[in-house]
Amino acid sequence: MNEMREDLGPLATMFELRFKEAWRLWRAGDNDAAETVAMDLLLEPRLGIFHKAGIHTLLSTSSNNYIEHGLEAVRLYTEISDRNDLTEDERKDIASRIDQQIQEKLAGGMTMEELHDAQIEEMNRRLDAEEAGISEEVPDSQSPAPEMTEESYLSSQPAVPLRPESHRTDNTENTADTFWGMDLDFDDNEPLPDIVRYKIGSGLKKDEDQV
Repeated sequence: MNEMREDLGPLATMFELRFKEAWRLWRAGDNDAAETVAMDLLLEPRLGIFHKAGIHTLLSTSSNNYIEHGLEAVRLYTEISDRNDLTEDERKDIASRIDQQIQEKLAGGMTMEELHDAQIEEMNRRLDAEEAGISEEVPDSQSPAPEMTEESYLSSQPAVPLRPESHRTDNTENTADTFWGMDLDFDDNEPLPDIVRYKIGSGLKKDEDQV
C-alpha cells in the first residue's frame, strides 16, 4: 500500500483515509461495511472529484444501483481526463482506470457477450411475466388489452438489474491500489463555513462541540 502523501491538507488527508478504509473493507470481503463507509463519504460536501469517482467505482460492485454508480464513475473519470492541466501520462492512467475498474466491475466478472445475453434473458423473462399478469387480470367477457410493442413496453419500464447475485464482483487485492498512484489532489481544502462544518467522527456541528 502507498504511503500517505505529505502534501495533502487536513481535509484531503481525512478523505484519503476514509477512501482507503472503504477499499480495505471491500478487499477483505466486508462489502456491506465498505458500502456504508463509501456512501457516508459521498455525503461530504467538499469531497473531490477523484475520490468521488473511486467511491462510485466501489459502489458499482454493489447489488443495488450498480449501473448508476458505474456510469457516474465513468462520467467523473471522463471529466477528470478533460482537464487542461493533466499531463499525457496522467490522462493515460485515467483511461486505464476506466477500462480496468469500471468495465470489469459493471460486468461483474462477465464477458461482454455474457452480459449482453443476461440483458436479453432478463428482458424476455419480464416480458413473459408481464404477459402472464395481463392475461390473469382481464376477465373473459372483456376484450384483451391492446398489444404493446417492444419499444413502448421498454420505455414504460424502470431500469432493472442485468446481473444475478452470483455474478457480483469478487474482491481482488490490487483493485484499490490503482487509485493511489496519481499525484493529484482534487479535494477542496478550504475550511468549511461554520454552518456546515462538523467535528470529524462526532456527528456534531462546530458550535455543538463538547469539551
